[in-house]
Amino acid sequence: MSFLSFYTDGDGFPRYRASDDRYVPLGVWFVMELRNSPYQALDLLGIVDEVVSGRSAGEDWDGEAFQVRVAPSGVSVRNTILDGQAGTFPLDEVRRAAEDYWRYLSTRPEVAADLADWERTWGRAHPYRGRLF
Repeated sequence: MSFLSFYTDGDGFPRYRASDDRYVPLGVWFVMELRNSPYQALDLLGIVDEVVSGRSAGEDWDGEAFQVRVAPSGVSVRNTILDGQAGTFPLDEVRRAAEDYWRYLSTRPEVAADLADWERTWGRAHPYRGRLF
């Protein structure tokens, strides 16, 4: 088992299981901010790729309930609603979790349309095209 695994509950909502409690902020961020949205997952994968490849020194993600900083030194995740729900994770762990979340979402019918929309919006092929999809 990966340190985070994802599944859909009986009501159709994304959920996670963490192998260690330190991953709870990361799991909550994925299911609360990315939800069932392949487009959001594509954004995260794009951000991670920009930083991993060195094309960016760091990227911010400001969501509804989380502030996230993706940098080569690590990814800081802070819940802006629930005190104490924060953590810093190695970039490679977040990359693997984002790829796992994509795999979880990849069976949804809107995936192809969201990928086309992402590429149209950014005017380029998604950096994971040919690697993960």
